[in-house]
Formats: sequence, structure tokens, C-alpha cells
Amino acid sequence: MNVKHLAIFSGFGILTVILAVVYKRKKWSLQKTKKKKMTLYWFDNFRSRRCEWLITELGIQSDVELISINPQDPDQEKLANYRKVHPHGTIPAMKLDDETVIIESGAICLYLADLYGRLVPDLSQKHNYYNFVLYACSTLDEILENLYNQWIDTLLEDQDTALIDKNVRKFQTFGRYFTKVLTGKQYICGNRFTAADCVLGYNIWWASTMRNGVLLNEFPVLLDYYDRLQCRSAFQRTFTEEFK
Repeated sequence: MNVKHLAIFSGFGILTVILAVVYKRKKWSLQKTKKKKMTLYWFDNFRSRRCEWLITELGIQSDVELISINPQDPDQEKLANYRKVHPHGTIPAMKLDDETVIIESGAICLYLADLYGRLVPDLSQKHNYYNFVLYACSTLDEILENLYNQWIDTLLEDQDTALIDKNVRKFQTFGRYFTKVLTGKQYICGNRFTAADCVLGYNIWWASTMRNGVLLNEFPVLLDYYDRLQCRSAFQRTFTEEFK
């Protein structure tokens, strides 16, 4: 066999490999399109906003079915059925394509970022990534829920001023802490937007909706951070109802 024949056989070999790769990718793509959608149970302004925002950032709306559930719905049968998904009947919950369920907003966001391999930081920033996802879903959620219940859901004459003052001080502690973390960078994990910004950014948005944003006013670094978040098209779509 001469050099010419070897070149021909070599060319056929390369072509075979290329065709095999193309076929495999096409087959994987077809399997992916047939994959059952995930389901996000959401309700307006609840913590499901974090998940909605991240879904929009990732551009995976076609992979997720949205089902609106009002935890205060008078239809007890509907809520009883939902408790089969979420034992506490609260929002959000995400049912995966294999019918398993995640019931914490932070966990849903971490899962989706890992699943799609995007909006996840490098190892050097993973400590901030995990820290602020968990911090937002535990410490900050509790602070803001207490303030929301007092300022929004309770008559002025019935408000617990001691509880309000306590939680305002806690938020101020967060503000000072987060100011130090953010100083000199754009986002939680440096200058790269990640899923952690969707999780904690929801808390910043929530704080901005109460008492004309009084909680944020003394923290210019947080206000600048919030401005950057609001400039993102996915934020605008999520928080102006276009997502639904």
C-alpha cells in the first residue's frame, strides 16, 4: 500500500470519527428534547422569585413548567394536593424530571446552576458562593420576614416596636458585613455574576420594597449593587411580570 492509499484510508478514518461524533450529539440532542420538563411551583413575590430569575438568566424557560400555587388559597383540596409535593405547603418547590422534589429556593438555585454548568464561580470563590446562598436563605429571610409581617401585615397600633428594632439592627449588621465583602468588586463572587446573586439579590429587592427602601439607604455599596442587578434584562423580566 503506497502513501496515497494510506492518506485515503486516513481520511476515511477521520471522516468516520467526525460522523460518529455528529450522530452522538444529534442523538443526545433528540433525547434532551424528549426529556420531561421540570416543574416550578411559584407564587408572586415569594421566594420562588429567586428561582424564576435564575431560570431566566440561564435561558431555560422551555425546560421548566410553571404552576402557580397560593399558600393562602381557600381551596383546601388544592392545597392538600400540593402538600403531596411540599409537606409544608409553602413556596417554592421544584419537581425534577424524575419526580424527585427540592423544596428550598436556595437549593433549587444551586441545583440548576450545577445542572446547566453556568453561573457557578471558580473554586477560588466557592466559599463566598455557598456562604451567601445559605446566609440569604436563613439569616436574611428571617430578618426580612419579621419586618414584612410587622410593617406590612400588622396595623400600626399593633406593631411590636421591640421586634422591629431588633430586626432593623440585624439588617444593619448584614449591611456593614456585605459592604466589606462587596467593596472593590461587582458581585458576590468577584466581577462575575453567579446564582448566588439571584439568591441574595432577591433579599435586596425585598428590602427595597419596604418603607421606600429605608433599610438600604445608609449603605451606598448595597444600593450600587442593587442598581447593577436591576440593569440585568433577566432581573427586569422577572420582576416586571414578563416571565409569567
